[in-house]
Formats: sequence, structure tokens, C-alpha cells
Amino acid sequence: TIVEDFYGRIWVSTNSGVSWLDPNKGRFTNYSYFNGLQNNSFVQGAGFLSSQGILFVGGVEGFNYISPKALKRNNHIPPVLFTDLKLGGKSVFASDSSIITEHISIAKEISLNYKQNFSLSYVALNYTSPRQNQYAYRLTGFEKDWNNAGTKTTAYYTNLSPGSYIFEVRVSNNDGVWNNQGKSIRIIVRPPLWMTWYAYALYITLAGAGLLFIRYKGIRKLKREFVSKQEQREVERSRDIDRLKIKFLTNLSHEFRTPIALIMAPVSKLLGQPHDQAMSVQLKLMQRNARRLLNLVNQLLDFRKIEEQELKLCPTETDIVSFIRDVSESFQDISEKKNIAFSFSTSLDRLIIHFDPDKVERILFNLLSNAFKFTSEGGQIALRLYIDTNLIAAQNKLLFIEVADTGTGIPEEHHTQIFERFYQYGAEPGVMNQGNGIGLSIAKEFVQMHGGTLTVNSKPGIGSTFLVQLPYVSQKDTKDSEYILNTTLPDKKAENTEKTVLQQPRDNNLPTVLVVDDNDDFRFYLKDNLQTFYKVIEAKDGKEGWQKALFEHPELIVSDVMMPHINGIALSQKVKSDKRTAHIPIILLTASIGEESEIEGLNAGANDYLTKPFNFEILHTKIKNLLFYNRNLKKTYVKQVQVSPIEGEVESANEALIKSVVNYIEENINNAELSVKELSGHVCMSRGSLYNKLLEITGQTPIEFIRSMKLQKAAFLLEKSDMNIAQIAYAVGFATPNYFAKSFKEKYGILPSVYIKQKRKPLAIEDN
Repeated sequence: TIVEDFYGRIWVSTNSGVSWLDPNKGRFTNYSYFNGLQNNSFVQGAGFLSSQGILFVGGVEGFNYISPKALKRNNHIPPVLFTDLKLGGKSVFASDSSIITEHISIAKEISLNYKQNFSLSYVALNYTSPRQNQYAYRLTGFEKDWNNAGTKTTAYYTNLSPGSYIFEVRVSNNDGVWNNQGKSIRIIVRPPLWMTWYAYALYITLAGAGLLFIRYKGIRKLKREFVSKQEQREVERSRDIDRLKIKFLTNLSHEFRTPIALIMAPVSKLLGQPHDQAMSVQLKLMQRNARRLLNLVNQLLDFRKIEEQELKLCPTETDIVSFIRDVSESFQDISEKKNIAFSFSTSLDRLIIHFDPDKVERILFNLLSNAFKFTSEGGQIALRLYIDTNLIAAQNKLLFIEVADTGTGIPEEHHTQIFERFYQYGAEPGVMNQGNGIGLSIAKEFVQMHGGTLTVNSKPGIGSTFLVQLPYVSQKDTKDSEYILNTTLPDKKAENTEKTVLQQPRDNNLPTVLVVDDNDDFRFYLKDNLQTFYKVIEAKDGKEGWQKALFEHPELIVSDVMMPHINGIALSQKVKSDKRTAHIPIILLTASIGEESEIEGLNAGANDYLTKPFNFEILHTKIKNLLFYNRNLKKTYVKQVQVSPIEGEVESANEALIKSVVNYIEENINNAELSVKELSGHVCMSRGSLYNKLLEITGQTPIEFIRSMKLQKAAFLLEKSDMNIAQIAYAVGFATPNYFAKSFKEKYGILPSVYIKQKRKPLAIEDN
């Protein structure tokens, strides 16, 4: 029902009571059962306004009449009061230990712990239709807008952050008159321990301390780095000084090797000639001391190589008994001079084992030199060689080399230190001035390279005994070792033949040999010894040597490595890279020792390599073999594979391909690294195309073709030359004699040594 009264107000009856609207203010005023209505539900259309202005409305339980004129508005502003505070659903009462010290209705502040959930109840003091009172609240510091709670009288809050808040509540009476002043209470949420001011103070203190500590550590690190850099610079400076010293000593040692070679070579030549006994003794004395001087020079070079980790083991199969006996003879003159009884004893007649002769000689030289150095006149030194008879049948056999003396002796606490570099036990000053403290260190390094041990047993005043233990495998334990022995044990008949050849006069059609060396004495020595057998032309450096190689066309070049302008390596590269001179064999001579120098020379194109000092007969034999090999290559064109006949003639393209392949393999016959890739690149074909083409023409793959050529060349040299098996293996490009022997036996069914016995006859060099 909708009715307008005499005052322009619109009355509406609903199921929630009766309301009137003031059109001017746009505000409703509501009445309900609590205002005296018969019920909140009224019947639609049951209502009218009488002539006296009385409003009648009918409901489900009767009707009500309302006099709009008699109605008065409640303008009373109701106060508001806090009635209850709950924590976790339980009311809180005021006490000294509580979060409020006064009743909540008069309390000014509530103090809560961190993350305490609470509810706060309030009520308006309006008793005229109190059920129609309206409420609104907010928590300043947590929210900005008011929360309209309607008739609800409780506010709930959870998980408030630490801080200070103001809870405000306002209320309206039944006629909507609001108490905007409301009521408020301060709520303080205490922070947890880790969020308190003293915790933050601690954090700041710790952070400051941390920054100071980091700064302190940074300063210390900078100081350490500075000190470390200073120490590193000092170490580098010391290392540079040591490097300069070692370089100086190395260069000096290299300079010594050429004069030593010029002493040893003529002495060796004179020893090979007939002369009286007195002269022989003097020459042998010169030879022994030259060898001792060479050992001292080599020791400096060895020390440099140990420092730079360049030393490598170069073992061969040799009779170690005769080898050690020869070394011991070098100390006979010292023993006589110092009146020391020196003896060498062994129960072995002959023992061929695998070892590095140069390094074992150096071991013995250092141990014996040390013994003679510390043994006084009238003392005794004994060198003994023996094997452990209990291990003869065992797989791991041991060879013992013992050097015992009656010298000053060494205290036990110094036994390990004497093997350290530059360590010198403080014995007699005059004695110690004779050494440099690296001999025993080098000896131990060499023993360890052989897989052995070096120990000392010494007592002051009694003497010292140094014991070398070397593992070994004897000749009879080595399978298929014939070819190895052939390379190391000279044939007496061949030696006699060689000497005969060296003494034979030659005709005028002598091979031309170019000698290139910047040392006039050494160049004269080579020319003086070679001119009996060859036409010798000279060049004082690599530049002149290159010019003479172009214009004189020598059959072979012997060149030193270290020379001004163009060194021997560069000369080899120029000779081998020029088509006019690429066929000329080159032998390089150097005072440098080590595989690296040799590999560098061979990579530059040199055919062979000799280290000063050397035996002249070895040089002459190498020259003779290279000339012999070159002459035979010029005389004979032997096709190295057997091609099965096919119908019709081979196409010219195929013939050209085979010739190109054969020529390239012959040019690189001594290259152990010759590969199918290089061969295919030479003939401008892919590896697959070359494989198919060679297989079609010859019935062999490229690898088989290369190996077949090398083995047939080897068979020719085994029969026609006087080269030994190892020389031939390297000459035809096999990496090791073992692999060569195995491949040769697979092709021909017999070992190279057997083939030599069946085919070879004593030969002299052909002169034409």
C-alpha cells in the first residue's frame, strides 16, 4: 500500500514494516513490530488515509492507525560505550597483568602481543527502539574507510602488524541521528622480540660490524695480495735470474760441445791408427778426460731439462756388463792420481737388457765422481754389478749396481737431503768446493725414469754405499728380438769391411758433399776427414750454404744447426721446399741434445741427425748409406705393387694416377706419418674416390698400397745395402723396428734378420 499524507510524505506498507519517505530530504523513516505495529507483514492494498489525516493500514494480525501529525522525530544523539574485549574468543578483564588496566568501557589503551586476534564490542545508549540503532567503525592505521556494521555491535581483527592503531566507532539512533564524535580507543600491537627496537639496534650493530669485518677482510686480502704479488714478483725475478743462469750455462755448454768434439774425434781417429804403447796410454788418457768433460757439460744440460721437464727415456738393448766396465775404465787415471784402490767386480759375463745407455752412464759418472770426491788418498772404492739370484725365475727381475767407498761418510739425518737439488753436506770445505749439489739429484731422477730406486747407506768415518736397483728383462725373455740385437750389436765382419772401405783410395769421380758450419776448426776437421772419400765444398753459414746448394748441386749436405743468418733448420726447409734441391739428402749436426731438437730438424726435412760430439765413422756411414740409397733410386724405377693383368690397355688417366701416387710415396718413403689424407690431397681426389680407384686398378686399398711399397723398398735395401734393420725401418717410414719386423713377416713370411742372412752379400759403395 502506498499513501500520501497531508504533509506530502509518502507512506509505504511492506513485509518489513511501515516506512515513510521525506521527498525533500530523500530519507526514509522505518517502523516495525518494535514500534508498536501489529506485525511486520501487511496486506497489499489494505490501507487508506482518512479525512482527519489518520492513516489506516491492515496487516495479517489486524490493522494499525497512525497519526502523522502526532509523530515526533527522535533527535537525541546517543553516546556509545565499549562493552567487551575478547582475545581468542575469551573476554578480557582489567588487571595489572592484563592487556587493559581499567574496565574496557573507560580504558584508554589496549596493549596486544604480536599476532593476537581480538574482538571489540560496543553499544549505543539509546533506549528508544534500540534495535534500530546503526553502527559504523574503523581502525585508523589499518584502514581508511568506515565499515558500516548495521546493527552488529562487535568488530573483529586478526594478524595485525606491530604498531599503534586507533579504533573508532560511531552510532545512530532509531531515527538515523548519528553521533559523529563516537568513541575511540588506542590499540598497541607490540612487536615480537626480533622486531623490537633493541633487536633492530642489534641488527644495525651486527650489520655495521659485518661491514667493518668485510672491510677489514678486504684490507687484509689486499695486503695479502700485495704481499703475494711482491713474493710472486720476487719468485719470478729469481726464476728469471735462474733462467738466465741456466740459459747462460746451457749456451756455454753448447759452446763447449764443439771443442770437445774436436778433441774427441781426432783422438778417436789417432787411437785407430798404429802407434807405440806410450802414445796409446796418453791418447786414452785424453779420451777419458774428454769424456769426463763431456759428462760435466751434459750434466748442466740435464739439469736444465729436468727443470723444464723435457727429459725422456731412450732405451736400447745393450750388454750392460761391458757397458759398465767401459765406464769404470774412465776413472782409472783418477784412482792412480789419488792413490785410491778402485775395482770393478761382477759375476756376470754378459747381460743384454733394455736401458738408456746415456742416462745409466750419467748415473755411474755421478756416483763414482761423488765417491772419488769424498775418498781420501789411500782409500778404496768398489763398483759391483750383480743380480738377485732369488728372482731369476721371477717375472720382475732386479739388477743391482753398487758403489761403495771408504770416504768421509754422511750422518743418517742427511741421507734423504743429499738427493735434493743444490744440497751440499757440510764436510770439508775444500772438498765441497768441488761440487755443485746437483749430481745425486740428477742420478736419482735418471734411476726413477728406469723404474728403479737409488738408496744410500752411510756412516761418518766409515764410508758410503750407494745402491741402484733397476728392473730388467733379459734378452732371452724378449720374443722376436733378433732385429733389435742386429741394430745394436755390430757385426765384426762388417766392422772390418767398413774399415777396409774407409782406407781405400777413391777415384776422381767422387760424390760432392757440402759442409756448412760457422766454426772454422770444425769445418776444417770435417773436410780433412771427408776429402779422402768425397769432393768436399765448404760454406761458413746457412746463407752461403743455400747459394752453393743451388749452384754446386752437391749430392749431400752436412750442416750445423746453430749458425748466423740462416740456421740449419731454416736451410733444411729451403732445400727441401725448392724443386731444384729437394732431392739432396741433409744431415744436421748440433750441440743441442734432446728429442725435441731432433724432431724439429727431421720435421724441417733433414734425413738424419747427429749430436756433437760424435764418432766420425758413424757420420761417414750415414753419408755413405744416404748416397747409396739415392743412387739406387736414380738407377732403378721399381714398381712396388703387382697389378693383376686385365684385358685391354690401362687408360692413360689411370697410368698417370698410379705414377703420381708412386712418385709421391717414394718422395715421402721415410715419413712415418704419411697418410691416405695427404696422398688423396696430392692427387686432388677425395679419400673415397682414391680408395675406389686404387682398389679397381691394383686390387689394394691406399693403406695396403703404401705399406706394400714401403716393404718392397725395405726388401730391396735389406738385400742391396749394408744398413741395419732399424735404419731400414726408419728409412722406409716405419715408426718402430718392432712394427716393421711384424709387417715384414706378414708379407714375406720371415723376419728381416733371416731375409738378410739369405739375401745379403758384403757390399762396397758404387762410385758411378
